Amino acid sequence: MEENILDKIIKAKDVLPKKQRALCNYLAINYVNASIMTVAQLAEDSGVGTTTVMRLVRQLGYDSYSEFRRELMNISLLRNASSYIGIKQGVRTAADPVGTDHLNALWINTTQTIENFITPKNIQQVSAAIQQMIQAKTINLLGLRSSKTAAIYMETMIDRFCYKIRQLSHLTDFLLDRASRLTPEDVLVVFSAWPCTKRTVDVCNICHAGGVPIILITNTSLNPIARYADIIIDTNSVNSGCGILPLLFIAEALISGLAGQLGDEASENLERLEHFLEQTDVFQR
Repeated sequence: MEENILDKIIKAKDVLPKKQRALCNYLAINYVNASIMTVAQLAEDSGVGTTTVMRLVRQLGYDSYSEFRRELMNISLLRNASSYIGIKQGVRTAADPVGTDHLNALWINTTQTIENFITPKNIQQVSAAIQQMIQAKTINLLGLRSSKTAAIYMETMIDRFCYKIRQLSHLTDFLLDRASRLTPEDVLVVFSAWPCTKRTVDVCNICHAGGVPIILITNTSLNPIARYADIIIDTNSVNSGCGILPLLFIAEALISGLAGQLGDEASENLERLEHFLEQTDVFQR
C-alpha cells in the first residue's frame, strides 16, 4: 500500500528535532484544519516558527509548501468524505439551533466517527487481534486514566465465558513487576486514548523487550505505543466528541469475536454461570 502524508509524518516524528517533532504531533491530530492554512497560520497555531514548517516540508520530501498542503487536503478528503456526507451535514444543521438535543448530536457524531474507522485495515487488525487472543495463554488488559473504563468493561464481559483474562489496570505500585512476568505465550491488550500515560508506555516497553505480543486500541496512530505494538486498531477519533465510545465499540467487536471463536467452550461456561446465579438467587425478580 502506498505511503500517504500522515504515514510519513508519523514515521518521521520520533527521529526529528524537538520543534519539528512538536509540529508533527500537531499535524497528526489537526491535519484537516492544517490543509487550509498558510505557512504563517500553521506556524502560529502549532507554536513553531515558519522556518521549522519549511524544514519539515523538505524533510518529508515535498518541493513546496503548496504541494505539502495539497497532500494534506487529499488525505483530509479521503478520510472524512462519504456518500452520506450531505445528508449528515443537513441533519447536523437542522439539529444545531435546538442546542439542547445532546442525544441526537452524540448519535450523529458517533455514527460519523464509526463510519470513518471501519476500514479494511482495521477489519483485518480486529481479526488478527481475536486470533492472537485465542492462541494466548493469558489475555492481559491494561488501560489507565480515561482508558481504564474500556479495559474494565472488556474484562467484565470476557470473564463470563473465558477464564484466561487478567486485569492489570487496577495495579499501581506493582504494575511494572507484573508486566515483567509476562511471556511470549501471553498477550497484552492495551487501551490507550491520547494522550497516553508514561506508565502505559513503560509497561509496553517492558513487554516488547520480553517478546510479549501487544495489541493496541487507540484513538490516534500518533500514540507512542504504536512503535511497540504488533497489532494496532486506530479509531482515528482523537478530535471526536464521543469520548471513549469508539474504544468501547472495538472492545465489543473483540468480545463477540472471541466468544464466536471459542464456540462450545464459551456457551458451556455461560450456561454454567447462568445456572449458578439462578441457584444462588443473585437477582431480584
